[in-house]
Amino acid sequence: MKAVIYARFSSDNQREESITAQVRACTEYCKNKGYIVTKTYTDEARSALTDDRPQFQKMIQDARDGLFDALIIHKLDRFARNRYDSALYKRELRRAGVKIESVLERLDDSPESILLESLLEGLAEYYSKNLGREAMKGMKETALQAKHCGGTPPLGLDVNPERHYIINEYEAKAVRLIFEMYDNGFGYDRIIDELNTFGYRTKRGGPFGKNSLHEILKNEKYIGVYTFNKRQGRTADGRKNNRRQKSKDEIIRISGAIPPIIDEDLFNRVQERMLKRKHNPEKARQKAKTTFLLTGQVFCGVCGTAYIGNTATNNGTRYSYYECGARDRTRTCTNRRIRKNALEGIVLDEIDKSIFSLAVRPALVNKIIDFYSQFFSQTNNEAKHLEKEFKRVQVAINNLLQVIERGQASEALLEQLSKREQEAALLQQELDKIEARTAITLTKKDIERYLEDLYERFSDKQNEELLKPLVQQFVNNVTVFEDEIEVVLKLFLVTNGGGGGS
Repeated sequence: MKAVIYARFSSDNQREESITAQVRACTEYCKNKGYIVTKTYTDEARSALTDDRPQFQKMIQDARDGLFDALIIHKLDRFARNRYDSALYKRELRRAGVKIESVLERLDDSPESILLESLLEGLAEYYSKNLGREAMKGMKETALQAKHCGGTPPLGLDVNPERHYIINEYEAKAVRLIFEMYDNGFGYDRIIDELNTFGYRTKRGGPFGKNSLHEILKNEKYIGVYTFNKRQGRTADGRKNNRRQKSKDEIIRISGAIPPIIDEDLFNRVQERMLKRKHNPEKARQKAKTTFLLTGQVFCGVCGTAYIGNTATNNGTRYSYYECGARDRTRTCTNRRIRKNALEGIVLDEIDKSIFSLAVRPALVNKIIDFYSQFFSQTNNEAKHLEKEFKRVQVAINNLLQVIERGQASEALLEQLSKREQEAALLQQELDKIEARTAITLTKKDIERYLEDLYERFSDKQNEELLKPLVQQFVNNVTVFEDEIEVVLKLFLVTNGGGGGS
């Protein structure tokens, strides 16, 4: 039997059941049972209260793909401490024909074992939630003393041996620069450029982005206010939910508990400016008016990041452009911006020349006819295969019905009949779809009329809202390099009963 091992621990404190020890015990278990271990999946510092575990998800997918027959775990709580996730994924594994075996909890398929397994899972969930509740009590006591409760401290602040916040003077200069520039009307892009000029980095050593600046500008710790327990940590099913703020009576807030980096007046001015920008109706109106025809289709030839549409104002003149997302967010790419009208003009000209030009029209029509012929041939082959399968399933259904009519019905036979009937229904659906597609015939005249209709709509360059879906239909991708632009086109031929692409 092919078996895999899954092991995890949720924090650095769990040394007694480290991954190495779990894998060793599971390997010994497989050896004694005569199982062949084909793979080991491990998640380090991952809580079982959530299914957001990369190796766990990879293991589930491999089970669906039929790569192993048994999953070996050290204890049931290594699999999940959330009964909902446990039931869900055990069902997934059962569907895949995979059985779960625990080294320390020897359970079989008897009713007693099912009851015991349910009890063990409930105890594991209780233990985890109780542990979290006790941990929160301890952190609240720590917070009431205005001490650091874990994680990475904000930029500009460090933690001393007594776990109190102290100012990091070098980083504090970056914090003051961010607040002062924003207060003077500079946008995130300009602030990021200035930070890069001075060589400043985030607390984790990475480049600054717009999100990190926003979090800094909203952080009350910079005016000496200690806050704790502001946001809901997880949803009811164990997933993170950092955006939902808790009620005021649950939040611990202590003024003057941290040495301030900026003064309160500056902080308040920045909050007012952020609020105005957030609710600026004129800005929202102007932004809504701009339609970027190539959204999601332009990519950077230097770093591979998608280009995004942006607008800016220079000397009172508003203009729109496409820019590499890495340059816009973190200033880590140097590839050029390109004006919206210039890039879209290049692409529209290419569509005109390659799809609608009278010079290429005959060759394009012939290519579409050839493609349709191949598509039709493949569809016929697919239909023959499905019809053969449908007849095979019908024979199986008839045989089962004959056995049942002779009075030999059993639960297993009825279940098998139900599965065969479902299979026949799905095959019939596929055959109906193919029949609808093959009922359509295309001639050269049909295709020429279709292209003419597209061209008529495409020619109205003023109505960008109507033009955009057409451009999206024709453009596969656009790549902006430092010295050239590459445009790759496509053409989809849409019919009433189905579709083909070229």
